This record gives sequence, C-alpha cells and structure tokens, in this order.
Amino acid sequence: MQSAMPDLADSCEKDLCLELNLSQEHTRDDLKFLRELRKFLKRYNKATHKIDYLIKKIEEDMGVEKAIQVYDIDEYKIKKNIEKHPYFKNPCNYPIRLVTVMKYLKKKGINIHYTDIDLIVDKLIQEIDGVKKVGDGMYLKKNQ
Repeated sequence: MQSAMPDLADSCEKDLCLELNLSQEHTRDDLKFLRELRKFLKRYNKATHKIDYLIKKIEEDMGVEKAIQVYDIDEYKIKKNIEKHPYFKNPCNYPIRLVTVMKYLKKKGINIHYTDIDLIVDKLIQEIDGVKKVGDGMYLKKNQ
C-alpha cells in the first residue's frame, strides 16, 4: 500500500505539467494548490523542479492589476499618502527615489510587504500631476 502513493505522485506531477497552460489567468488558489502539491511530493522524496518552475512562472505572470485584486489594495489611500509627502508638497530640482516614498508609506502605516507593491506605487506616483519618471525608481515633480 505504501508503494502506491509515490507512483500516484509521479503520474500526478507529469499530468500537471502537461495539462497546465501558463497563458491562462491564474489565481492565488492555483498557487496555493501548487505549493501543497509540492509539499506532498517532497514528503515522498519526488522531484519538484517542474512544480517550482510552474510556481515561478505563475508568480511572474501575475501582473500589477492581479496583485491589486488579490490583496485588495486601496489605491486611493496610498495615492493620498504619496501626495502628502513633503517632496510632492514642495518639489525641488532634484528627483525623489521610489525607496524614499516606500519608507514614507511604511512610516504612515501602509503595508508594503505585498508582492509587487513597488510596481503599484510606481504607477500611482506617475499618475500625480507634474511628475515625470527620470530614471529607474527616480521621479521629478516640476514646480507649478
């Protein structure tokens, strides 16, 4: 009876890799399932490199909008806090870094530990009037 489980795990891993289409939309439930399957395979000392690959691809394919929906992020609240940052109230002639804005949001009580929160904040900073992206993670607001 014990030998039947590992055989079942081998066929399950092969079938999963063949049937899972990476172009489909994936949800958090899919990732949870794959992680549970990975634990199951590890318990029976089976290879998990294909499952690891699928988990990595799904996490990469989940875009900014997907992260907003999955984690229920309040974009309005984040944008209002960004606009209250001293740099955006009184801009000067040097750019501000994304890291600085992220630290400010953390200080104000915004949870910044979500996946891809930096991409969301980047999008919100660029939506502010007069802000121009001048480099990777660097923003300049023109004096008005």
